[in-house]
Amino acid sequence: MRYVIVIVAIAFFLIWDGLYHHGYYLDQAVREMSRIVRMVTG
Repeated sequence: MRYVIVIVAIAFFLIWDGLYHHGYYLDQAVREMSRIVRMVTG
């Protein structure tokens, strides 16, 4: 059940971000995650 809640929350965030911010927050999150991955992997 908690996986369903997580999936719905992520889907809601993606729809909200796409409608109101044209994907700005998703873009920032992806950049930040890739930066962290580069730091960790060296």
